[in-house]
Amino acid sequence: MSTTTVDTDRQDERKRKRAAIIKFSLAGAALLGIGAAATSAAWTDQAWFSASASGATFELQGKNFASPATFVDADDASAKIVIPSAELAQLVPGATRTLTLTIKNSGSVEQAVTEAHTWLAGAGTFVAAPTVAVAGVPAGTLAAGAEATVTVTVTTPSDWAVGNQGKSQDLQLVFTGTSV
Repeated sequence: MSTTTVDTDRQDERKRKRAAIIKFSLAGAALLGIGAAATSAAWTDQAWFSASASGATFELQGKNFASPATFVDADDASAKIVIPSAELAQLVPGATRTLTLTIKNSGSVEQAVTEAHTWLAGAGTFVAAPTVAVAGVPAGTLAAGAEATVTVTVTTPSDWAVGNQGKSQDLQLVFTGTSV
């Protein structure tokens, strides 16, 4: 064999080895690429939620038996519902007067309702104020849209002092609704 043939055979074998290495390298790279693609192509899924939020309406209204005929907002002393003065006029010892009031939960959620009353001080006030009893304020809560009839009883003692003659005083009733 000649040197040229040996050199050619060696070159051919090197080319085959090089081609085999390149093929194995490419096959390995392809396998790595497929493995990487399989790893990064994991399945995913999601569950999304959405909700609208809103504030409740909250309103306690009132009316008395005579006027107004419809429920009104009376949120503070400047907007109070005035009970006709004739209802508590001409008090004498041992007198009892009864007022009928109605409160309504005009809001969208239930309310716990409390009552407070006081005789307001002023010039010419009673020596001893009559007693006030309030019945019918809902125990527990007043449901949205519900009404409650409240009875207010004002009583003077049988021995009400002579010093109360010609005197006058304002009675203030406040019903407060509290969210629960």
